Formats: sequence, structure tokens, C-alpha cells
Amino acid sequence: MKKRLFKIGVALGMPLLAALFFFIAYIYTPVTPKEPKITIEKGMPLKEIGRALGANGIIRFPWAFIAYAQMAGKGGALQAGVYLFDKPITPREVLNRLSRGLIYALKVRLVEGWTAKQIADYLGELSFNTHPDFRQIFLKLVKDPMLIQTLGLNVKTLEGYLFPNTYFVETTAAPADYLTAFVKLFDKNYQKALEGLPSLPAYSQHQIVTLASIIEKETGIDAERPIIASVFYNRMAKGMALQSDPTIIYGLKNFTGDIKKTDIRNPHPYNTYVHAGLPPGPICNPGLASIKAALHPAKTDYFYFVSKGDGTHHFSATAKEHIEAVKFYQLP
Repeated sequence: MKKRLFKIGVALGMPLLAALFFFIAYIYTPVTPKEPKITIEKGMPLKEIGRALGANGIIRFPWAFIAYAQMAGKGGALQAGVYLFDKPITPREVLNRLSRGLIYALKVRLVEGWTAKQIADYLGELSFNTHPDFRQIFLKLVKDPMLIQTLGLNVKTLEGYLFPNTYFVETTAAPADYLTAFVKLFDKNYQKALEGLPSLPAYSQHQIVTLASIIEKETGIDAERPIIASVFYNRMAKGMALQSDPTIIYGLKNFTGDIKKTDIRNPHPYNTYVHAGLPPGPICNPGLASIKAALHPAKTDYFYFVSKGDGTHHFSATAKEHIEAVKFYQLP
């Protein structure tokens, strides 16, 4: 009877022992990754992470990694980010890095319409950005002639050319690295926006970006952007001032939140009430939709628009129509 029980115990124990030896060998055996960089999105399930690691050749047997992570109690603690596994690494160390968030890069999101100053403030406050003078250096480089020339631009400032998008930035990136990435993506998207044009634009790239930046600040509705572009083109064709409030705000050092009569008369270079035509440069960093609108304006006879108070605008062809619209939508 004892012999029989012993045999049964051995028969049952051998698979468990074999499984134990397999997992010990598995978690301590290094693997040379095929694709070293991998992005773990926020909220990505453990099974999906395991499959992604397996597809990149960072681990073998995704099912074993998933089981190991669950047994270690770390299955729900894996952190989002971009990770770099560029050397042979064990599943144990992979799990350690993911659970501790030892990332190679972080996701950075630039919002359409932000100015260079707003971008500098945002980047300077990122938790992983430990450079004490990051903001000051960033803003200085925005106007640095050598960097601007290196990036292939002939402008006085990079304002307008810092393309709004989601980036994965290395935690050790310097201010110049950020600017280089932003401008390179701008150039790529500007070329995309040029597609479909029968001929080269009548305005320079700098003028187009300047106009796009005004469009970006005037509306958040994509469908309206080409129409607003047409208003500004129509006004410029007639030699009329653009009269865009955001251009006034951009040129004021201490804007309080309300445009006053003195602000409208302020002769700073960006005031399109005082000066006809486009301002000397962009007033923010426009997104692709606004750049496309500046390059592909709608064909209209509109010269005016007024906010309806709900985020959209009413467009008018004559001053009389515009005055009536202002009375209807803005006056009590």
C-alpha cells in the first residue's frame, strides 16, 4: 500500500517539479530581442502586453510570462510608457522594469494652438524632466539662429513650427532634442497639407503658417476652418485689416482676459486692427487642419464672422449683415 502511495505521489509530483524547473529556467534565461523598443499603452491588459512582448521577441512563451506575472502579483501593476530592451534580458528583469516603470521614453502631448511659451511651461513641469533651467533654455533656443538654420528654416523664431501631436520622448532628451522632433514633424505634415494643390501657394510657407495660426485661434471646429480662411483671404484681397482678436492678445505682455479699447489701438506689430495684412509671424502652433485650411480655403463671399456663443460662428458678406449678426448673437 505504501509503495502504491509513493508511486502515486511521484507520478503526481513529477509534473509539478518539472513545471517548477521550467519556470525557474524560464525566468532566468536571457533572450535577445528582435525589436527592442516597445510601447505599453495605459490600461493595456496583461494578455495583450504578453503578446506584444512575444511579437517583439523580447520574451519567449507569452503564456508563461503572463502566468509568471500573475504568480508574482504584478499582473496589474505594469506601467505605461516606451521601453527599450536592446540587450539580452530575462523575463524576470522584463517584469521588473515594467512593474517599476523603468521607461525609455514618455508620452508627450502638444495641444493645437499652444504657444512656444505654453509648450515650454508644459514640458518644464513634466515629472521626469529634472533639468532646472529647461524652460529658459527651451525658449532661448526657439529664437536661436543657428538651431533654426540647422532645422532648415529661414525664420526668426520657431513659433508656429512646433507641430502639435503626441510624441514619445526619451527621458534624457535635451531642449534641442524636443525642438528638433517638433519641427521635423511639422515639415512632414506641411508637405502632406500641400498635396492636392494645382500649383504653389501665392503666399510663402511662413505666411501660410502665420495665417494657419490665426485660424487655429479663431475656431475649434474643423468644418469652419476653411470658411474662416476664406474670410481672411477675401479681406487681404481687398486690402482690409484682418481684425483678429487673437493677434491683439498675442502681442500684449500682460493680457488680463478682456480686450479693451486701448488694446485694440495698441500699435504692437501683431495687432491686425492697426496693421493691414498678416502679422510678422505665427501667434501659436497650428495643427494640420488649420494648415490645410490656410492652403485650401473655401470659396465664399464672406468678409465677416461673429461668435454665436456656442463655439460656432455666423458668417456675413456685408458690413450691414455683420452688424445685425453682432446685435443678434452678442448684444443683450
